[in-house]
Amino acid sequence: MRKNITTLLTLGTASAMPSSLMARQNTSAPEPRKLIIGAPFQILTADFDGTKFSITGNHTASGKAPSWLLYKDPNLLYAVNENADDLGVFTLDSSLSNPTLKSSGNGSSGVVFLEFNADKTRMVGAAYGSGKIDVWDTSAADGSVKLLKTITIEGEPNPAQGAHHPHQALLDPTGRFFVIPNLGGDTVLVLDGKDDKYEITGNATLPTGTGPRHGGFITSGNTHYYTLASELSNELFLFELSYPGDTIAFKQVQVQSTYGADPPANATSAAAGELVVAANQKDVYVSNRISGNETDSIAHFVFKSDPASLDFSETVSTGGLRPRMFSLSTDERQSLAFVANQGGDAGLAAFKRCPDSGTLDPTPVATVPSSALVAPELAATDYMGPQFVQEI
Repeated sequence: MRKNITTLLTLGTASAMPSSLMARQNTSAPEPRKLIIGAPFQILTADFDGTKFSITGNHTASGKAPSWLLYKDPNLLYAVNENADDLGVFTLDSSLSNPTLKSSGNGSSGVVFLEFNADKTRMVGAAYGSGKIDVWDTSAADGSVKLLKTITIEGEPNPAQGAHHPHQALLDPTGRFFVIPNLGGDTVLVLDGKDDKYEITGNATLPTGTGPRHGGFITSGNTHYYTLASELSNELFLFELSYPGDTIAFKQVQVQSTYGADPPANATSAAAGELVVAANQKDVYVSNRISGNETDSIAHFVFKSDPASLDFSETVSTGGLRPRMFSLSTDERQSLAFVANQGGDAGLAAFKRCPDSGTLDPTPVATVPSSALVAPELAATDYMGPQFVQEI
């Protein structure tokens, strides 16, 4: 039948075909998902068609560490350099591939995270390496950046850390504040962006040695919550938020292991990595790294509102080691999870996600070997695989 349909179309008699066959013939394959990937010395673009990844572009710059990327429509890409103080501004081509460096700016050294304000005219960078927070003007039509302000974190850090290490700057649900986990200071800072003020107006203090790394927001009814993964203590916190004046107040309602019911083989080396809250405001995922297990993993927790809690659900292997970052797909139901492993067999992996239960299928839909994603001059060095992956 398929051959006959092709022949009919070739002969120009398609108008005689039944409407059901016409509809079938005109159905085209869905457009592939577009991904951006950051790895030591490299910024990659990739297509994912539902069954496989295809690398579509590679910008290589020796010595650079683009460990966090931030996309802005229609084709702009901002990239940190964790090894220095420069911020790269890239453009993508019409197929959202082939990153090309267009301009750059210089701020604080060791930036590891970027986040826009609500209208994307400002961008906040968390500089883990220098204990500072940068505020950039990103309103220019060409995407170029202008450094507006650099904030130095004050006070005594955790003695074992020796310095403040802000690791994230996440815009809160009101669109006014940025919440900044300070891994070196065992605090969570509040940055007020109202009227371009960008001042630290409050903080939550955690036990010494906690090492807060990444968090996410949950909204339930009229109440906002903040959940936080700590790198040093491997704990998952849940806070209820309130908004007294120009800051945020944090009320702790729960703390538990980021491993849930599945402790790591090596609790001494274990270090929690990324935290993602699904759009349904219910499913929370945490990557657990350097666990001593054969592969590292993602733990899944489910938010319950009465009383507020995060209940452990499952642990799924990432197929590799050191999953520094992972993200959920951009479709409404977030039907996939994309994982970047710095080491192990699978450098890049895609997992099906059940939108109803939030569970991740333990068998990946597709993977790319770590060896295919490491810059050639780093091939002999361990853990040089991807640090970042996100659909745009």
